[in-house]
Amino acid sequence: MLSEIQESESYVVVATPDLSQATLGRRLRVWQLVNLCSLDAVTVGLIWQLIFTLQFCGRFPSLVESSIIGTSIWLAYTADRILDSWQLQCGLPHTSRHHFHHQFRRPICFLWMLALGFNVILIIHFSTVNQIKWGMSCLLLVCFYLLNVQKSNWNIRRIPKEVQAGCIFGFGVSLVSWSSASDQPTFQLFFSTVVTGFLFSINCATVAYWERQLDAAQTFFSWTARRSATLYPIAIALVLECALIMSLLFFEAIPRLIAGCLLGSTLCLAITVLTNRKIHMHCPDALLTKPLASRELLADISLIFPPAVLVILSIS
Repeated sequence: MLSEIQESESYVVVATPDLSQATLGRRLRVWQLVNLCSLDAVTVGLIWQLIFTLQFCGRFPSLVESSIIGTSIWLAYTADRILDSWQLQCGLPHTSRHHFHHQFRRPICFLWMLALGFNVILIIHFSTVNQIKWGMSCLLLVCFYLLNVQKSNWNIRRIPKEVQAGCIFGFGVSLVSWSSASDQPTFQLFFSTVVTGFLFSINCATVAYWERQLDAAQTFFSWTARRSATLYPIAIALVLECALIMSLLFFEAIPRLIAGCLLGSTLCLAITVLTNRKIHMHCPDALLTKPLASRELLADISLIFPPAVLVILSIS
């Protein structure tokens, strides 16, 4: 797998299509709204919150807990996209989601304020003191992330944006478990959170790789925009993720349900990456002329479908 990717990279670099094709054809399909409105990220968060709560709390998350985490994820993703779209150079190639948030910036900002108020009300009236404490720690990380990624000094960005986002996301979906684990051993929860954050980071890096030329054109901060990026690091990360999951499972450092969901998602993400690579090899223009939202949606489905199936099987 790794050797094939290395051998194919020279072909991809030579056969680079005109980037202007990536911003043509702004016909909006209904299914694209799932990605453009960050609903796929919300779904990923709710699925993994369900997994962690089932495993470490022995129950389903409440409607309020799911509403808070779902709204919080939407707020964080939408804020990041609004900030990016604010400095969008429309004359240069850019992604559909940045175009969408630039075009509808005012109504989205209005909805963002309403969602923020709704979330604050839910947190104040329905969250426990322990949940608020853990939630505030996650909020501080999100604020630091949003401020950090908008700065223009590369020297202060020692940790790639994708790693930051993935780790914070992994911590966020496990918040209910952490707030309920004060009297329980937390080593399994700790390792489960870390390896889940690593998987989310790989997912973010994969999307960044697909969008590397558009990010470079807009001078957006991503690990791929400042160098000649290849799939090789992502392939290594996927292999390491599988090895890490199996090792932790062998030493009983993570529960079987968590391990199964992680392995299933990792394999599905690997299949998605390899499929898109083969399409690019045979038709270099395809990955830039087809909607980028479709690829991002496929990457997120890799994090949704396997865990959903395993959860259904485990409770049936």
